[in-house]
Amino acid sequence: MPTTFPLAPGQQMMWEFMTALDPAHPGASRLVVVEFRRLRGTLRVDVLRQAMQDVVDRHDALRMRFDRIGVEPEVQILPHVESPLEYVDLSGLPPAEQQARVERIAYAHRNDEFDPGRAPLWRAALVRLSETEHVLALCFFHMVSDGWSCRVVVEDLCHAYTARLGAADPQPPLGVDPTALAALQEAEQAGNGVDAAARAAYWRDRLRPVEPYQLFPASPPAPDVALSAEVATRFAFPPEITARLRPAARRARTSPYVLLLAAYLVLLSRRAGRSRVVLGTTTLGRESPLSRQLVGQFTNNVYLPVDVAPDAPMSAVVGAAHASLAEAVAHATAFHRLARAVRPDFAAVRPWPDNHLFDAWFQSAASASPVLHCPELRVEPVDITARPAPGTPPPVVAADVPPECLPVWVKRGSPIVVVDDDRAGGVVIRNRGVFGDDLVRGLIDDYVAVVSALVTDPGTTPERVRLPDGACFLDHAIG
Repeated sequence: MPTTFPLAPGQQMMWEFMTALDPAHPGASRLVVVEFRRLRGTLRVDVLRQAMQDVVDRHDALRMRFDRIGVEPEVQILPHVESPLEYVDLSGLPPAEQQARVERIAYAHRNDEFDPGRAPLWRAALVRLSETEHVLALCFFHMVSDGWSCRVVVEDLCHAYTARLGAADPQPPLGVDPTALAALQEAEQAGNGVDAAARAAYWRDRLRPVEPYQLFPASPPAPDVALSAEVATRFAFPPEITARLRPAARRARTSPYVLLLAAYLVLLSRRAGRSRVVLGTTTLGRESPLSRQLVGQFTNNVYLPVDVAPDAPMSAVVGAAHASLAEAVAHATAFHRLARAVRPDFAAVRPWPDNHLFDAWFQSAASASPVLHCPELRVEPVDITARPAPGTPPPVVAADVPPECLPVWVKRGSPIVVVDDDRAGGVVIRNRGVFGDDLVRGLIDDYVAVVSALVTDPGTTPERVRLPDGACFLDHAIG
């Protein structure tokens, strides 16, 4: 019988969120990580299957299952799990039909429920478009993978494929079991020299008391509203503003990312009519060469409380945002430790997800994955839009969700800003059934205006920035 293990520190926050969305069926949360690659050239499908199995054998996370669910689950690593690679031949179809079928596969990957008790907790499909073109679709339950892990899986798959063809040596075993993984994550969090008690005290001092739950205007969703249907609205900064962003960041002795984050803090403060705003963001959570070789859930959420004085220069907000981010990263800690510090009755009120800890979410898009090369094969990133077949019902609607879980779903769908890796724009992601197009268009217009003001005149004050939309959240927000 395989040994059972508690969750690793990097998994605690994600599981708490999943169980808050659906305590009895956490897999219904549809919290997944997806990756698509286009394979151009001569592909040996039989060799790719063998290589995929090599990757499964190499990484414990790809053989993980939950032995027990609940607020304190236990997981097992099975000694052997068959690769779930599915082969789909669409080479006989016209290009438009191929595209539609690939989009439906992507939709199914994103929206089919995972059963935490059954391994593997991931899916893979190899789609043949022609003799020299294939698409590899990967989808992982977020408990076993994060965005960086997708890169690891693809890179290890390419290495194993090359080794199977005799053009490289097989990779050595990683030798990191769940106990060693938990110790590694704890050690990396402690690597900045701040002990666990000091990290907990930091968050207790910065985040208490916990503020009202919902910042953005929202009404209780109608019973037929799809709760997992997220849409992304793209925005771009004017070229002259993008050109000024990096010089402005250098003058402020910070990064362009922090400058954009500070602008969002100013916008939320103006719209919400309050000075204190807490942004949530995430870090890679991989500080060592070893951790960057592993598949697993490592990302670490941090929370940035910043006071935005309406009559102080916006450069002061930039400085406060820079300091808050640096301090938060230095005091990163396991979610259970943080939650107990901020909410002493955490054990009694669980599941209690981390979206109680922030007003809004802001993060950077991942850097572009590199193009890889195997013998006679080029492996490149590709964007696939997930679209259902006509008439497909939504996987989760408001009527399906227990009333006590509905606020968590609503906040999950509230607008989040993801800025592009080149900082020239980004996307706002939200649930369109709860947060309408007018809200997002106004938010984008106002955000671009604040960024423009910040890089053009950092000495101006938040209260003097003209917001084209300027709607006030206070008129509509619910607790």
